[in-house]
Amino acid sequence: MELERSDRWAAIEKLIELKRRIEALEAQFGSDTLAGWAPAVDVIDEGEAYRILVDVPGVNPEDLKLQEEGRTVTIAGYRHEPEGRFVVRTRPTGYFRRSLTLPEPLVEGAAAASLKQGVLEIRIPKARGRTVPVEPPR
Repeated sequence: MELERSDRWAAIEKLIELKRRIEALEAQFGSDTLAGWAPAVDVIDEGEAYRILVDVPGVNPEDLKLQEEGRTVTIAGYRHEPEGRFVVRTRPTGYFRRSLTLPEPLVEGAAAASLKQGVLEIRIPKARGRTVPVEPPR
């Protein structure tokens, strides 16, 4: 039995809503605080640093916060809801927070971030152990 076109669209809308609810639950239970949504994240190991790419289209730079501590990077922000009457709505709005624990310690205060075409790019150098010279006996 083939679904009618309108039945297919209704089924797709239900699947999209279910996906949104699952993502919201993952965001709530995957971080320290409750969040409305969680952006997609890629972490790239570049040897001496990590490069983190975060999809945040529609989020203003002033609504983003970045915190680094030890091996953990936390990205938080807020996407405002567009004004108007929605015909279809699948993009999440509101508060988000993602905490990433990286395999190696980071140099605190050395992160650089930029926002281009809806992608937040963060580059954080890794903290490398400092070699301490041993003095010969006198």
